Parts: sequence; C-alpha cells; structure tokens
Amino acid sequence: MLIWFLAVNFIFAVLYAVIRGIHREDMGMASFFIFLPGLGFIIYFLPGLLRAFLEKAGVDREAVLTHAFKIDRQPEHPDVREALNVVPVEDAMAVSGNTEKRALLLGQLKKNLKENYRILLAAEQDEDSESAHYVAAAKMEIYRLGQTRWLECRRDYEQEPGDPEKYHAACEALMEMLSSGVLSSKEQSAYRKRLCSMVQEQIDTGEIEVSQKEYEEYLGSLVELGQYADAELLWQRYADRMRSEAVYQDMLKMFYRTGERQKFEGILDDLRKNKQIRLSPKGLEQLRYWMSRLAGASISN
Repeated sequence: MLIWFLAVNFIFAVLYAVIRGIHREDMGMASFFIFLPGLGFIIYFLPGLLRAFLEKAGVDREAVLTHAFKIDRQPEHPDVREALNVVPVEDAMAVSGNTEKRALLLGQLKKNLKENYRILLAAEQDEDSESAHYVAAAKMEIYRLGQTRWLECRRDYEQEPGDPEKYHAACEALMEMLSSGVLSSKEQSAYRKRLCSMVQEQIDTGEIEVSQKEYEEYLGSLVELGQYADAELLWQRYADRMRSEAVYQDMLKMFYRTGERQKFEGILDDLRKNKQIRLSPKGLEQLRYWMSRLAGASISN
C-alpha cells in the first residue's frame, strides 16, 4: 500500500509540474509534493479550496474567525482599546490577564494584520497557549501572503529579467520576506542568497537601476552570510550609494567579527564625521560607547 501511495503521489506531482510547465509557470512546488507525500498536496491546496467554499457558500469569513476565537467578556474588565491609547502594546500584554490579552491580540490583528503582527511576536512564547496560538496563526498567514507575492514576482522577473519594474518588485518581495520575522534561519540564508544573486546580476547588466535600499540589503546579506570579502569589495566600490545607519552597523559588525581593528576604527570615524547620517538614539549610544572605549584604549597604550 505504501508503494502504491508513493507511486500515485509521484504521478500527481509530475502531472502538476507538466501542467505548470505548459503554462510557463514555476514548477518548483512539485519537489515539495514529492518529498512530502500526500501532506504536501493538503497543505498547498486546502487553504484555497476552503476559501473558495466559504465564498461560494456566502459565509462571512470575519464572522467565522470571530466565532472560532470566541472570547469570554466580563463587565469588570478594562476597555482594551482605551488602554492602548495610554500604554504601548507590549506593556499592555505584560500586565493583562489572559482574557484581555486575547482581546488585545485579536483586536490588533483584525485591524491590520500586516502592520500589527510584528509588535505582537513576543506573545508567541506567552504562557497562555491560546494567545500564543493566535500569534502563530498570524505568522503562518504572513508567511503565506509573502510567499505568494514572492513566487508571483519571481515568475514575472524570470520571464522578463531586463524589465526594471519587475526586478524592483522581485527585490521588494524578497526584502519583505527577510524582514518579516517569520522565516527560519535556513530560509533566511536561502532568501539572502537569492537577493544577492539578483542584485549582482543587475549590477553587472545595468547598475544604474539598483536602488540605495537594494545595495544596502545586498551588503547586509553578504555580512550575514559570512561572505566578508565580497561585502568589503562591494563597500569599496559603492560606499557612496550606501549611506545609512544600518549599513554602517553592518560594516562595524563585520570588522568586529573578523578582528580588524584598524578597519573598524576607520568605519567608526567615517560614521562620526558623516553629517548626512541621522543616527537613531540607539545608534548614537553605540557610537558614543565605541568612541569612549577606543579613546580609553589609546590612553592606556
């Protein structure tokens, strides 16, 4: 039975790949079906089938969501929306009971899932399992939306790699995934490598189309991937196009890891003298820390 099951699963995966190939669409998902027999098809097609069923039946999905995450309300509980006008979400989560936390999470996620889920990620490890479940479900939805957008943008870009708009859209989709906070470390590395490849190809064919943000994300990805020689070379060639606090932080991080003190001090001095860089309070604090530490080391020597 197992052999028959695997054989049927393989046949359907091949048929899926053939159909996608005929329509000149990405066929990579077929490998997902092969390596995850049966379950791969369920994970991929079930959400769409469920959504189609609800729409066909005329079901109010928001009402279903509200019913699924039903919250017991008690008259003595404080008004969560009023409380949010006074204290940050993180503080409200810390001092609230389970019922208030659930109301807070649902309220924030229903208002704007893409904007509000980031500030609630800390609740994923909350002792209240239902609150943690809400955040986990939100992360899955953010991952699905980001992955869908990336696959669409990648398909368009691969069809017309010379189109600047499709290149920028693909890069933006990749950068959104990287900053989403929902990827595993392995996925982060894979997406960073893909971004590096795309930006480098664009530099080779027409660097004028590469934006400042794309240069900076490229350099940051090289540092995180441990490709320090490539990162330093990119900085030497295009430092004038990468003027932000984040990129300086990446360079400082790289030279600190490699133990190259002279280069570290050079970047630090450049950051101190560059009046065009507007430092955040945290960045200003770090700059003062390192300047005082290096000054102290010079005096002791």
